Amino acid sequence: MFRTTRWKRLAAQTSMIALLLPATSAFAQPISVVPGDTLGNLAYHYQVSVEQLKIANHLKTDMIQSGQSLYIPPRSEIYTVKSGDVLWKIAADHQTTIPTIMEINQRTSYDLFVGEKILVPTASATTTDRTYTVKSGDVLWKIASRYNVSIQSILDANRLTSTDLLIGQKLLIPKTTGQASNQTGSQKDKDTATPAKDATKPWVENTRYQVKQSDTPWTISIDHGIPMTELLQVNKLSENAELQIGQSLIIPVHHIPETSVKNSKYGEYLDWFEASQYLFPINAVATVTDFETGRSFQVKRTIGASHSDTEPLTAADTAKIKDIWGGDFSWSVRPVIVEVNGRRIAASMTSMPHSIEYITNNNFTGHFDIHFLNSLRHKDNSIDPDHQEAIKVATGR
Repeated sequence: MFRTTRWKRLAAQTSMIALLLPATSAFAQPISVVPGDTLGNLAYHYQVSVEQLKIANHLKTDMIQSGQSLYIPPRSEIYTVKSGDVLWKIAADHQTTIPTIMEINQRTSYDLFVGEKILVPTASATTTDRTYTVKSGDVLWKIASRYNVSIQSILDANRLTSTDLLIGQKLLIPKTTGQASNQTGSQKDKDTATPAKDATKPWVENTRYQVKQSDTPWTISIDHGIPMTELLQVNKLSENAELQIGQSLIIPVHHIPETSVKNSKYGEYLDWFEASQYLFPINAVATVTDFETGRSFQVKRTIGASHSDTEPLTAADTAKIKDIWGGDFSWSVRPVIVEVNGRRIAASMTSMPHSIEYITNNNFTGHFDIHFLNSLRHKDNSIDPDHQEAIKVATGR
């Protein structure tokens, strides 16, 4: 009885607060996981964190499956419940409402537990992300023009493969770019407006590429330093799509601003999906420095999507690796710095050769793994905590 009475009193207080606060928009529809999706690349695509996705969807691991439905929360921050916290107080402190917190966390219970993590909307969530319900006569270019965003940004935000709309359909309208596009698909060079960028955060601009003879999605993606899955996704192509000579493709160009480091000994703490995979693309050669010993060797990233599958460049590099790991190859984790094109990135490495190899004259049968912030292991598509701790060492954290 006490809990019921107390809840009614708190709910009444919160409803009064709600009358004075703007409603927070949320993603009005879930997304369906498709083959190749990971929590990491979904988090990057929707500009949320992996932890936020896990909280909103009550996930205990990083594993997701094709066909699974996921809720994408609006812009929010993670709040850790403290002793004495109740929902109405958290809502008031963050200038939001209990229903909003319940919605973005997909909760059915009002009970809180000390140490529990929940999402609370940020101020930007009320002004940047919006939802729109399609009405009779709506077409995508009109909606894009109305909200001063590009057609492509709406397609990407809603994972749409067609500009066709249905009456009553809910659309997420992404953050305003300041460059509206009201062009139809026939005016293809106008649909790649560069979004407004924060110089301190990674950002993407799109360019155009005309297909040449012998081009394939794989060779084009390698030449431009992006994952093939990304090339296929932005161009709405299937994996077995046949390219035509002269065909125009969108090429995402990723710009990764430099971040601060503790001192010259340490590396940048860069997310794999958002940054590191573009600074260290497939076929790139890098110098790896073992953090503990300071010894260096050269490597080449030869494959890998969830982390870097890497090979020693020469037999001499293989000998150095073997010596650093105590005279034999090992699955033991060591913090390292990966230096590529002048950028020093904090990472973690094992030296055990396994699976596919591309370099055959380096005395190393297979490849080894290098992990970066939030990269995933192959066996279960999950973050490896040992690698993540080693990466922190390489950043001085």
